[in-house]
Amino acid sequence: MRTRDTLPLATVLLAALVAGCSDGEARLEPPESTESSAPADADSTTPSSPRPMSQHRLDKLTHLLERVEHLDRIPPGFELRDVDYTSRKAAVAYFVDTRVRVDRGTIIATTDDNWAHATRLRISHELADLVDYLPLGEGAVGIKAQDQWPRRSYPPFVLYPGGETKPLRVAEDTSLDADSELLGIGLYNLIGDLPVDPGDGLRTDGDGSQGMWAADVEAAEIYPIPGSPLGDVRGSLPGRNGSLMTTVGYRNGVGDGVWRFETSTDKGLSWDRRDVALPLGVKYLWRYADESTLAVGPGRLQAIAMSDMLPDLPKYLWELWWTGDEKEFRRVELPWDRLRFGGMAFTPDGALLIAEVTGSEHYCDELACNRPGQIWRLASPGAAPKLVADAPRLFGPFWAVGIYPSGGWIVARTGMRTVALSRDGHRWTEVTPGARDVSGR
Repeated sequence: MRTRDTLPLATVLLAALVAGCSDGEARLEPPESTESSAPADADSTTPSSPRPMSQHRLDKLTHLLERVEHLDRIPPGFELRDVDYTSRKAAVAYFVDTRVRVDRGTIIATTDDNWAHATRLRISHELADLVDYLPLGEGAVGIKAQDQWPRRSYPPFVLYPGGETKPLRVAEDTSLDADSELLGIGLYNLIGDLPVDPGDGLRTDGDGSQGMWAADVEAAEIYPIPGSPLGDVRGSLPGRNGSLMTTVGYRNGVGDGVWRFETSTDKGLSWDRRDVALPLGVKYLWRYADESTLAVGPGRLQAIAMSDMLPDLPKYLWELWWTGDEKEFRRVELPWDRLRFGGMAFTPDGALLIAEVTGSEHYCDELACNRPGQIWRLASPGAAPKLVADAPRLFGPFWAVGIYPSGGWIVARTGMRTVALSRDGHRWTEVTPGARDVSGR
């Protein structure tokens, strides 16, 4: 879920399961699972059970699951597009085939031990050309596959570390408990029906009808939380003592403009709304900047980066707003006319790390255009940025190279398949998502 500021929800693709391999790729037989091969017991229901799934939908899901491919490694030609952590051990990564003439689809990999072991699935382009995914926590990931032409949609399912799959069900009248995983706005990419408000295009104020959802990961069930705010959910925040945050976003009709967010200290049972003055005027935020990126730090630190995007070029940072009291954002004077922006993240000591995309500024006319990058450290709003000498060398596609917070880590993109992880912005460890064999778990 990435979630970063707003994370792009990914598309994934996977090819028919075969025992042999003619293209030199290693495959695994899928783990035995009565739910993945024949989830036919879904129609049995009790008053507290999830909504039943029709036999037609069960048949469609079985058709998909019989054809997904389990891999024991990521084949050559696949590029890491994203990795999302829900804790320091649980993560989901997805990979795409970057070759122009042959598309072998996209791979989703998941882990619950920070890639000491991994499970990898692939769906072929012929089976489904669009797949949304959402990390659910504990290494589980919800997946929704569909083919855009001819139009064909499969019911969503859950993939677990180790390879088990289950249908994703919607439950009713389920109470939020300590083991529930809170899900934000990204869930609607799996289940559809995003709440819409005619005023600003998105209802995010939690009017008691639709808002946040929660997941019982082991049961593969999701359920709505009445009265909760709708937005992206942020957890593992540095120096926030386990608090959760959901960002409603900019509201131009309140005073001279405010940044609205809500926090919870009881794992989502109750929420406290706050408005922080952000004097941007009467424009909607999307008219003020092409993209706004939020970073949340310890105490009451928050920063918002305003950036513009040109086609096939990195984002350009042109404004940075900072608050240390969550009462008012103040604009930070920056030493750059326009910094090619690669994301930002607060450290536990309250410094803001800002990634700069370096390399050529020329228009990129190739399918893949990779750039290096570097990391700056801003100790306070009035301090001069300093290059982080012991930071990892950044590298990746121009739109992905950079840093972001995820699951208690600061994640830095260091290669076409690698990232570096840090808890404090000083010490970094490089990992290769999806690299290890699932055997021996």
